[in-house]
Amino acid sequence: MRFLRLLPLLFAVALPAQQPATPPGGAPVPWDTISIHVTDPARADNGFEHNVANGLSQHAMTINFFIAAAYTFTIFPSNDLLEGLPDWTKETHYDVEARVAPEDVAAYKKLTSLSIPDTVKAFSAQQYTGEMLMAQALLVERFHLKVHTEMRERNVFLLTLAKGGLKMKPAADPAHGSLNFSRGKLSGRGVPVSFIGSILGMPAGGIVVDRSGADGQYDFELHYAPEDMSPSEAGSSNDPDFFIAIQEQLGLKLTRGKAQVPVVVIDHIEKPTDN
Repeated sequence: MRFLRLLPLLFAVALPAQQPATPPGGAPVPWDTISIHVTDPARADNGFEHNVANGLSQHAMTINFFIAAAYTFTIFPSNDLLEGLPDWTKETHYDVEARVAPEDVAAYKKLTSLSIPDTVKAFSAQQYTGEMLMAQALLVERFHLKVHTEMRERNVFLLTLAKGGLKMKPAADPAHGSLNFSRGKLSGRGVPVSFIGSILGMPAGGIVVDRSGADGQYDFELHYAPEDMSPSEAGSSNDPDFFIAIQEQLGLKLTRGKAQVPVVVIDHIEKPTDN
């Protein structure tokens, strides 16, 4: 799944709206084969998600992460937006191999290659993409998953304008967005502030709720000192603390607070049988 490939946030949105006749990215195609096995404990620490042209190939994946990617409108799926998960969904690692039929490969490739602008549009409208619907179908078929969504109060980071206002440049090409992630660096082109909040949630370590009131799309670059820097790295780095960096470089501010956010509540889930 595209969301799993982006990194293991948190973008709080309203409850899902009515879904369009044709989902963003295209209509989902049926899975031709699905194979799920508990990961060999000797290899459980070597988790990865590998993109293949005709389906999913995931190793040592916990199912809670898969559910979050399939049902929440987030760039970085999180347990904070799930409720009612049994412990095994967060502790047991699975290898998942799912493939589509040869005649469906082209359609599958299209729906798993949704552009950043189209992703922003879908998430802002709370519309499941074709890729998300395929993940949901897998979870329903093999885990007998049933869920519903409710608004719940959560501890969050509130995204507001810093003193002096935005320091980002309006997008040079709003129609063609991009995002790039690396350790201590984030950058984007043609990205709305609300979506930037979803990206900032990962290094912040929590749900981000946009209260900036800022419209439009922006180009930005952010560099900061990661929390896990070694003493030698810290001594040679001139990068500021993350929370200071977003104020100085983006003109945004994160403060702790509480807010009502949509939470996916698990009504029923079963362990799959190996096949």
